[in-house]
Amino acid sequence: MPAFGSLMILLSAAGFGSMALFARWAYADGASPGAVAFLRFALGGLLLGSWLLSRRIRLPYGPALKGYLLLGGLYALTAWCFFSALRHVSSGLAALLLYTYPIFVALLAGALGIDRFGRRELLALLLAISGLLFALGGNQGNFNWIGAAYALGSGLCYAIYVVGSGFLRQADHSSPLAAACVVLLAAATGNGLAAALEGFAWPQGINGWLACIAIGVFGAALAIAAFLTGLARVGPTRAALLSTVEPLITLLLGLIFLGEQLTLAQALGAAGILGAALLLTWPQQVPAAA
Repeated sequence: MPAFGSLMILLSAAGFGSMALFARWAYADGASPGAVAFLRFALGGLLLGSWLLSRRIRLPYGPALKGYLLLGGLYALTAWCFFSALRHVSSGLAALLLYTYPIFVALLAGALGIDRFGRRELLALLLAISGLLFALGGNQGNFNWIGAAYALGSGLCYAIYVVGSGFLRQADHSSPLAAACVVLLAAATGNGLAAALEGFAWPQGINGWLACIAIGVFGAALAIAAFLTGLARVGPTRAALLSTVEPLITLLLGLIFLGEQLTLAQALGAAGILGAALLLTWPQQVPAAA
């Protein structure tokens, strides 16, 4: 059912796109980025783990388990960078800079010989760079380079995670949800250790805790489960195309609930970055009608 699969991908994008809003609310209640990231992965991993246990689905083991644990550490770094960026720049800008990851994926895949890096990829790279320049130039009010570096670092880490996941999934045939559960719990451990070193700063009130719980439910367990469910029905290309609405959802939620503003330069930057992502994921050949 392609329609149901598309709906699941959009639901996943909404879950991932809502994280910045909930994180801002958690920060306003005293939570630190490390604590928010830890709670996201811990809650998401426990929810997925409970579902797997009820269905008696085994977790990966052997070399695959070690690989997913390493990916979990990388995912922890991705989340820590993203949630740290939210303390310095707007949620919309952080989401847009994170969404440069398809460009990093194309560069890494080309460098490793996994995929070609031709004219199409070069055009997408130039389009993304132009979009970045517009997006960064349109954030004089609340922009700083530290936040931008965190957000771009998050995109780079996520790109490495995507490429590594592709290698691992080719050799491993365990349940995708079981693999996701291992990644989430490993990421929770990594973020928990990092947060312990800098000192946990938990939310100080019920609103902050509710925001953290929402991140774990909507931004981890539900988003990942919905994405993997939809991916099996629509395929990776359509899933990637539909997922481009994620930063737009973050932008919209920031405009509505956080009072953030969207300048013309930011809008042009968003168009450039999302256009580059679409160019990379759009099918190169349209199948002939039957």
